[in-house]
Amino acid sequence: MWYSIIKALLRGGEIMDNILEEIKNDLQSIAETIKAITNVDVTIVDEKLKRIAGTGPFKEKIGRYAPKNSAFEKALKTGRQYFIVNPGKHPICASCEEHQNCKEELELCIPIRNGEKIIGILGMSIFDKNTKIDFLNKQEDFKNFEKRFSELITTKINEKKLGVMIEYRSSELMTLINSINEGIIILDSQNRVVTVNKYLKEKLNVSEKTPVKSIFPVKLLQELEKKDFEGEVGPVEIKGIKFVINSSPIAVKGQRVGTVLVFSDFSKMQESVYKASKMSEIVTFDDIVGESDAIKYAKSQAIQIADSEVPVLLLGESGTGKELFARAIHFQSSRKNEIFMPINCGAIPETLIESELFGYEKGSFTGANVTGKIGKFELAKDGTIFLDEIGDLPLSMQVKLLRALEEKEIVRIGGYTPIKVNPRIISATHKDLYQMVLEGKFREDLFYRLNVVPIVIPPLRERGYDIIILANYFLEKFNKIYGKNIKGFSKESEKLLLSYPFPGNIRELRNLIEYAVNFESKDYISPETINQRLHRKTLEEGKTLAEMVKNYEKNVIKEYMLRYGSDVESKKLIAKKLGISIATLYRKMAEE
Repeated sequence: MWYSIIKALLRGGEIMDNILEEIKNDLQSIAETIKAITNVDVTIVDEKLKRIAGTGPFKEKIGRYAPKNSAFEKALKTGRQYFIVNPGKHPICASCEEHQNCKEELELCIPIRNGEKIIGILGMSIFDKNTKIDFLNKQEDFKNFEKRFSELITTKINEKKLGVMIEYRSSELMTLINSINEGIIILDSQNRVVTVNKYLKEKLNVSEKTPVKSIFPVKLLQELEKKDFEGEVGPVEIKGIKFVINSSPIAVKGQRVGTVLVFSDFSKMQESVYKASKMSEIVTFDDIVGESDAIKYAKSQAIQIADSEVPVLLLGESGTGKELFARAIHFQSSRKNEIFMPINCGAIPETLIESELFGYEKGSFTGANVTGKIGKFELAKDGTIFLDEIGDLPLSMQVKLLRALEEKEIVRIGGYTPIKVNPRIISATHKDLYQMVLEGKFREDLFYRLNVVPIVIPPLRERGYDIIILANYFLEKFNKIYGKNIKGFSKESEKLLLSYPFPGNIRELRNLIEYAVNFESKDYISPETINQRLHRKTLEEGKTLAEMVKNYEKNVIKEYMLRYGSDVESKKLIAKKLGISIATLYRKMAEE
């Protein structure tokens, strides 16, 4: 198989016209093999920008032309490689015909040469953020891969001695496979081992002579055979190492002639997620600023239970710092070196929440990733999962969450194999869960499962002088960010801050101080600057009483929405507290 591909690639020196067009079938096989190994889509264009081969969204565009003024055209003209992150926003792509419609997250353009002449471009494109993060995290490995593959296509394309070329290119291909920091096994059509890369030879002590049955545990082999060696399985343990194995067919002219098995180290996948979560924000209890009795009591409770395994329910209004508490608990626990996984239950559509939490197998539903997906519970199986806005979790999902917590195992959508998980659960909500239980909107059994240790995070308006302490903390922070040297707050400004109810709590105070730092022209932040942000005026000149009342009502509604949220249930609660119907609330919100 590989010999025929290499032979076709290297026939170029004997073809006078469009070399790439002549070997398009083989290029298509190579493109699909790259896709199978890297999960990155590939397109190959000739010197006229005509697409010769492609995978994913590019497959249906074969025979059409790439857009003018694109990175492909620039690479053809300059002979340079282009590695472009966020192409839709990159200056190189600014004049591209399809600039406005670009959905790519990352693009790599590699010139294909025949001697001194550039005869086409190999493009590698990523369309989703997860693959993009994985690509960037492993970019050194991929750079090595890119260099090897570029050489495979671009060097000695015009050599005539087929035997020498086959031997050389076969060695080059093995170098390519061995340069990838993941395990690769290539099987023939009879599922016999043809190729094993260096990574697996070292990790598992196997070779091309090792029978398949000696590599895979019996259950794993049965699962792969049941999937017809197509799709993802795992994590599974082989010789003490946990792998996620992705199998993809190699097809020539519609016929399966082999299989590529990619072994990804599950521990490294977890470590990558852990590093990303750890880099985003490591929080200790010292980062929770405040001296009021209310915040000290909440901190003392959290510190006391941080190093235990007990579930925690953080209760408080929006913007009070519940995630900050959750992170501090995690980083003071015995799980601090594992993953902290925040999940906003209210931000994920109901139709997708199960797949986000528990993952899915290949082909489980329309639009699913072709290789399946590992869920957040599986990624953080030994870490801490923070279920923010747990009150927004749909009832249909609550029973599945309860089962996962009680059985300490999950099953991916479309799968059958239970996967053991044991994360610590910290939940948070601004809603009255007990009242929701009474109204049948939240499961009682799940409520008691989560509400083992409730910790109330006080609203900012009940924390007294903490408002000034936090205001100065944010002032110092934004002075550094924006290069300002504002010395503090005037006495009038401090009185104004202490008198304001802050319905949006710390989040609103933070935004207010950031605004003030940007617009204050004096040494001390003045009440005028603060009032501009709070939209407060002593007198609204030129407005009728009815207009002033209408503005006041809208501001009250906005403050309530900052406090309780803007989803349907929150609006019902706001209407009830204001003593109006939900229809009246919507009408007042819509009034100009």
